Amino acid sequence: MEESTTIRADMKAGIPRVLRLARVLLVAAVVLYVLSGIYVVQPDERGVVLRFGRVVADGVKPGIHYRLPWPFESSVRPQVTAIKRMSVGYRIVDRLQGIPPTAREAQFLTGDTNIIEIQLLVQYVVKDPSDYLYNVEEPHWLVRKACESALTEKVAGLGVDEILTTRKIEIAQAVKDGAQQVLDSYGTGIQLVAAHLQEVTPPREVADAFREVASAREDKNRIIHEATGYGNRIVPTARGEGRQLVTRAEGYRSEKVDMAEGEAGRFAALLSEYRRAPGAARDRIYVEVMEDVLPTTRMYLVDEKTGDGALDLRFLAPKR
Repeated sequence: MEESTTIRADMKAGIPRVLRLARVLLVAAVVLYVLSGIYVVQPDERGVVLRFGRVVADGVKPGIHYRLPWPFESSVRPQVTAIKRMSVGYRIVDRLQGIPPTAREAQFLTGDTNIIEIQLLVQYVVKDPSDYLYNVEEPHWLVRKACESALTEKVAGLGVDEILTTRKIEIAQAVKDGAQQVLDSYGTGIQLVAAHLQEVTPPREVADAFREVASAREDKNRIIHEATGYGNRIVPTARGEGRQLVTRAEGYRSEKVDMAEGEAGRFAALLSEYRRAPGAARDRIYVEVMEDVLPTTRMYLVDEKTGDGALDLRFLAPKR
């Protein structure tokens, strides 16, 4: 009897201590529960706070923040600065494992009804965290489908030669712009950063034929360039020679015209003198002609009207 009384007394004395411990534990639990609402957003993240599943805060900047504890509010912190990648025409995991893409993934139909294999790599970042998380389902694969649709549309409007040679940069930019419009219309919260064509090749079954066509095209371009260069060398030379011949002919014509005009003028002057003094004119012409015919012969003129008619020719003898 005394033992049970002692036990009841001990229990009665220990109840206050148990109550104090329970109050301490309850306060600690409440404090921990309240402190569970603290969350940290890293520099490469943006926070999204949900209250009973509805977004109440979007784009929370890096730092320490507070929200109501669970189950009232929760937070999600997606990365927004990290560049994500998605492939079109192949799977990145398969490439890392050395597995080639399937024909259905990589083959596209060109505008001139040729089949070509294209592999495209797209890079993107998260622009709006809440839209990226809750507006669409599987946004990562939606990027692939949007880019694949834009690539199919662009390739269908071009010829295979253009795709293989000069239009690669244009195709990549068109895919980026077209896919971005689709993603914006769906409200995905995704911003495409870049699109790169990794490989643009003909199908393996006709690769040899494509190479032969490309070789023939290069030969054609080479021959055209050689012919153009030859024409560029020959045409100026021919034009120069033509201008030179024309210049010579014009000079020859001017010379002959001037000579003819001079001769005509001289003849007209002689005719005028002849009409005034025919005898003197005949004698002068005769002397000039003889000077031209006998340029090295000394000539002496004797007036037959003077003297006695006898002519002493001893003055012609050489002097000793």
